[in-house]
Amino acid sequence: MFRIIFSLQGVTVLKVSLLLFFMFFSHDIIRPSQKELLSLVSGALNKKKNVLVHAPTGLGKTAAVLSPCVELALKRDLTVFFLTARHTQHKIVHETAQKLRKKHNVSFICSSIIGKKSMCAQDNVSNLFSSDFFEYCRSLVEKNKCVFFSNTRGKDNFRAKKVLSELENLGYFSSEDVINFSLKEQLCPYEISLMLAEKSKVVVCDYSYVFNPFIRNAFFNKTKKRLESAIIIVDEGHNLPSRVRDFLSSRISDRIVNGAFKESEKFAEEVKEHITLIKDLFKNLVLRLGSESEVLVEKDFVVSFIDSFKDFDEFVEDLILAAEFVREHKRSSFIGSIANFLKSWQLGDDSFARFVSRTKEKLVLNNVCLDPSSLTKDVFDSCFSSVVMSGTLSPLPMFADLLGLKGSVSRSFSSPFPEKNKKVLIVPSGTTKFVERNEKQFRKLGTLCAAAANSIPGDVMIFFPSYALRDSVEPFFSKLYKKTIFREVPNLSQEVKDDLLQRFSSYKDSGAAFLCASSGSFGEGVDLPGVLKGVIVVGLPLDRPDIETKELIRYYDEKFGKGWDYGYVLPAMTKTIQNAGRCIRSETDKGVLVFIDERFVWPRYKKYFPPDWDVRVVLDFVPVIEDFFN
Repeated sequence: MFRIIFSLQGVTVLKVSLLLFFMFFSHDIIRPSQKELLSLVSGALNKKKNVLVHAPTGLGKTAAVLSPCVELALKRDLTVFFLTARHTQHKIVHETAQKLRKKHNVSFICSSIIGKKSMCAQDNVSNLFSSDFFEYCRSLVEKNKCVFFSNTRGKDNFRAKKVLSELENLGYFSSEDVINFSLKEQLCPYEISLMLAEKSKVVVCDYSYVFNPFIRNAFFNKTKKRLESAIIIVDEGHNLPSRVRDFLSSRISDRIVNGAFKESEKFAEEVKEHITLIKDLFKNLVLRLGSESEVLVEKDFVVSFIDSFKDFDEFVEDLILAAEFVREHKRSSFIGSIANFLKSWQLGDDSFARFVSRTKEKLVLNNVCLDPSSLTKDVFDSCFSSVVMSGTLSPLPMFADLLGLKGSVSRSFSSPFPEKNKKVLIVPSGTTKFVERNEKQFRKLGTLCAAAANSIPGDVMIFFPSYALRDSVEPFFSKLYKKTIFREVPNLSQEVKDDLLQRFSSYKDSGAAFLCASSGSFGEGVDLPGVLKGVIVVGLPLDRPDIETKELIRYYDEKFGKGWDYGYVLPAMTKTIQNAGRCIRSETDKGVLVFIDERFVWPRYKKYFPPDWDVRVVLDFVPVIEDFFN
């Protein structure tokens, strides 16, 4: 056995000989860090262990993790589920799988699935709530009113077989390809995707297909997959706790209740008294609120209120039947939304925060999950093996706690990019603390941002805790900044987002500033290699200290003794590090990361900066930035 070591663009790599032990790899070249990661994952898979990996951008973790997973799946008749929230990652996985097929002359299918609603061929379904869409779809199928489903799953499904054959022969196809092929033949793209997934060794999909129990049960049944035979790869795993909490959380508002009452008058008189009772419940909740904007509500309070009228389970069943009748006349049902909420309210245990909240616009009854491990632990315990990876999966013990992955194999990797290409500065001046938000503070922050951005010779992204704070600081920033300014707006479509990034990138030589929100469309998942010269993070994107946040802190304090860290500090620092990670995306990128807020030097926050970062605290930062680029 031999290996050839040489340098490629400043990064030491290993030429993989046919005699090397790690033969099943997608590329001809393997970096030392990739080899270590591949070895770690391969060893854990063979022991049916779960893996937690903190691996920064540039390590090549997709190839290093996917290769051993596919190899074992082929040997043991398993299925690899690559879970990601980013559509761009679908393409990377498909390309890696294609390289494995060609290089090692193996045959397997790698398929993609996006949201069922996004793939639906019916008109005007995009505005439906998810629960309403699923009920609408089910109703059409059961009544044989969906021609796309009938053509795909019916007896005369020769067109479906034809499309399946064409896609299988391609070997490499995206979800967009599936949609286009299916629509040409008037087939259901989602059902075609399920048929392809049944035959696939690698399935690329969203977290919900494995971690949302409602979706997983239907998905696994249709594709004839078993959790026990699944190798689960979770990409951007730092997002998994919040995503799972969202799956298990539910809410209803007084608007939904009013809509349900109108439905009952028009379509379902038999449950009009039921909805009237829910209206009375909301009136009672208003009394409980008094002058407060939100208060906790006991689980038994709602159950007892309904039991006084009718047995809770029977009450919910009446609403479910009424909602089905409503959907005979319209696609969505407010009554159905109430029924689904009440089901979740009754089933939730002490790991849920139940409260009523009021704004100027509406009154909301909330049932919010606090503990994602109540769902993830069972999945990780039941699957064959798993790999949870991210460039901000730090500290690893916290994510092991949050996801129920005690006893997993854990490893942190350093960035493969040269540290000399990155300057990390904390400017302990100014703050975004809520109690200190005033015009004087906004002027100070705008002045600091402009001074930093003017010192950076190229494009810079500036992240704020919220759009509102960004808009308060921008007038002072724009008076001092000498170049072009771009602004993010909420709820951008992918097309508009791509166009914004393309126009922003065109200023890479002359320079421009892009003002964004930390949790907005550009806070993570954006790759602009060779474009960005700096990222400025203004303040900490801490969650509002509302009931949900306080209950999260209380719950994690009782369970782990780390309520403030797990429920408040670390989520904000994870977003902050993700924002900063937009800058250095390749081994040739060079840039500065500037963190502006006096709290960044507080030990509670500073200790969570990546350990391999050379962080410098400085007040007179302009000369430091200029020296770095000169």
